[in-house]
Parts: sequence; structure tokens; C-alpha cells
Amino acid sequence: MRGTQCKLTPFMSTSSDLYSMRIITSTYTFRNLHCEVILKFKDLMGLHSDQAGNIDIDELILKLPNTPRDVLEQFYRDHGRKDQFQEQYSELDIYNLSWELISVTFDEISCATVFPGFQEWVNTCYIKSCGVSIDSDWKLIGHTKQTVMYWEHNRTWKRAPLFLELDYELDYGLHLVEGHSRFGCLKGLVSKGLIPENKTHKVWLAKKCITNSFTLLTLPKIL
Repeated sequence: MRGTQCKLTPFMSTSSDLYSMRIITSTYTFRNLHCEVILKFKDLMGLHSDQAGNIDIDELILKLPNTPRDVLEQFYRDHGRKDQFQEQYSELDIYNLSWELISVTFDEISCATVFPGFQEWVNTCYIKSCGVSIDSDWKLIGHTKQTVMYWEHNRTWKRAPLFLELDYELDYGLHLVEGHSRFGCLKGLVSKGLIPENKTHKVWLAKKCITNSFTLLTLPKIL
């Protein structure tokens, strides 16, 4: 997109088409109270779940009392036991993430990295939403009737997607955690002028907590 400032700086590999990005995890400071509790994403595998694999929301609330319920539902409950999410976030200390609901323009999130296994689906949603401008048919987005109507009338998503802030000190940008359909859809609608570039959208953003100690989590990504 014209005018987009992409903050992501990948580590290029000389031996393969892989690059890595780093996510900061840290000992958590919440409301000025030093806390030594650590709960990694891989620890979710030990929590109770239903037959569909969804982790018990009440147990999540007990384990992560400072995490917004919407984040608990979208990220940890729905995807905590899925292989593709464990592959990305198994070592991420989710207790020590600070989530905030913020407003952003598409330009501010357009360069977010996407897990390779989900990139094709993002592209599919992008292509479908691009078709709206050709036939003036919002149903081409391909979601439920309720979701399509919300997009058409509000020019934004109904539920805020989730992003992780990468190491801002090294200027790496954002990583899309959950909401790949929404992200692809918005990308297509903005590219075709159906949604203004300067319109703001709600997103959940997980920021690193400021402490004196931290570890780097490196995730492999495919260009």
C-alpha cells in the first residue's frame, strides 16, 4: 500500500528461505507489583478441555486473572491446544503479557508478520474481499450474514483481532496472532477503496513489560 511504513526487519538466512523474528518475553511487572509467576503457552496443554479441544474458560480466568476475557477466548481457549499455535508460542510466557485494546489504521498493522501456515488463508480472504468492489456484493466476503452486514455498515470488523508487539527497541513491528480472516478481509477492502486508509480499527495488542530481565523467543518464518 502506498505510504505504508513497514517496521519489520527480518533476519535473512544465507542458507535457506527462512528468517526469524524475535518476541520479547519477560518477568512481569503489573501495576508496580513485582510478580514472579510464569505461565508458558505450552502449559495450556495441561489444562482441562472439552471434546472439541477448547480449554476450559473458567480455568483460564483463574490462571490468567489479568488477561482480558476476549483474549482468553480468542487465543488461549480456542487455540491453546492446536499444533500450529504451539509451534509458534510454546515458550512464550503468556502470564507476563500486557494486553491493551487500541485503535489503529490499516497502515499501522499492514506489515504485521503472519505464520506461514496461515498466509494462504489470509490471501484467500484478501482475494474474496477484493471481489466486493467489482460486483458491489458484500456477501462475497464469505462470512456469516451477521458478519457481512457488520462489515458493510461499519467498515470494520466485529471483533478485535490479536497482535503481538515484537521487540520495539530493535524496530521489528507486529505479529498477527488471531484474526487472519479479518486481517485478509480488511486488506482487500482497503486496497479497493471500500474502506478509507485513515479509518481506525480496534485491535488487541500484547506489549512487552518493562523490566530489567528478559529472554528472546525466536520464531522461524517463511518468506
